[in-house]
Order: sequence, then structure tokens, then C-alpha cells
Amino acid sequence: MREEDLYTEQYSGDEQQSVADAPQWVQQALPMPRRDEKRRDPYLDSATAKRLLVEYFDTGLLPPAEVVAVVRHQSWRDLEYTGGSLDVAGDRLYVLFFRSMCAKLSYVKVGRTKRKEKEQVRKRIGAHESEAKVAQAVLYDAWISRPCESAVDWEKGVKAHLRAVAEEDITPVERVKEEYFRGIAFEQARSVAGMQEDCCGVAFL
Repeated sequence: MREEDLYTEQYSGDEQQSVADAPQWVQQALPMPRRDEKRRDPYLDSATAKRLLVEYFDTGLLPPAEVVAVVRHQSWRDLEYTGGSLDVAGDRLYVLFFRSMCAKLSYVKVGRTKRKEKEQVRKRIGAHESEAKVAQAVLYDAWISRPCESAVDWEKGVKAHLRAVAEEDITPVERVKEEYFRGIAFEQARSVAGMQEDCCGVAFL
């Protein structure tokens, strides 16, 4: 999917509007520093960084690069905490939450990596981070499973559950493309993944 398509789908008001009509930053583009320890502020903890990021976003201001770096670093640490070494081969399910200054552009991404390539996890999630630049969004929360024999049915179950929720009029969840959802909290999506794990009988390696 092209970045332009995601942005167009992500933003819609009372009427269909173009990318140019979407909310814009008042300053330059959101800083996207590398995941390099040297770029992090050792005196800024992740909880404070997340709070500061949201405060900047809510006021329409550009957060400092140091704040963005700490938030992103924590998300990648969370991936390694929940999924173990990211270089181990195996199918994996992941749930990512990208936080944008504009609430309409924040979204949850559900996906799967295949077991053939050891570097696939880093490449795939790194690609999602690059894609999120269009919505000026930061990887704010992240979860990934441990390697398993197959995550195909697991992924289908999670997406089907979220699609069903999005189709209910009583909920604010909205599906954007096949694997992108707005209006659902990260923890809610993560809970759905947990429920579907039990239903699908996932076999971990």
C-alpha cells in the first residue's frame, strides 16, 4: 500500500477531503531519530517521554527529537521483552499502535511475520515506522508474540474480531484497509490477540 493511500484513508471529515486538506504540523516534520542509544537522553524515562509526547501532540507542537527517540526505543524494547530475540526465525503476530498529533491519524496495525527470514521482524516493523511518517505518527506502543509454528489463523482471527467490532454501530472502532484500525486502544487490541491465541491453539517454538 502506498503511503499516500494510507494517509487519504486515515483522514476523513464530514466530507471526503484530500491529503492537502488534512491537519498539518505547524513546524517541520516529526523527527525520526535512529534507534541508537547515543541519541537517547539518559535522564528521560519512558513514562515521562510518553507523557511529554502526548502533551506536545495535544497542543499541536513538534516534540523534541529526544522525546521521540525515548518513546521509540521503549517500543522496541517492549517488542524484545514480549517476543524474545527478534532475530529468531518463526511466525509471529504483532500489534502496533502509532500515535499522531491528530487523533484521526492515530491507528493500530495488526500483522504477521513469516518464519523464513531472521531479519524480517526488524525490516517489517521498520517499514511500518517509515509508512507512519505520512501521518506524522510515532510507534507509541508495541507487542509481538514469541516465534510459533504458524500465525496465519491467529492473524485472521484477530482481524476478523476487530472487523466485527468496527461494523457495530455502538462502537467507535473504524477499519482502515485490511490491517489498520482507528478508535481502538492498544490494550484492547492486545487483549483480542490474547483471546484469539487461545481459540486458535497457537503452537510456540
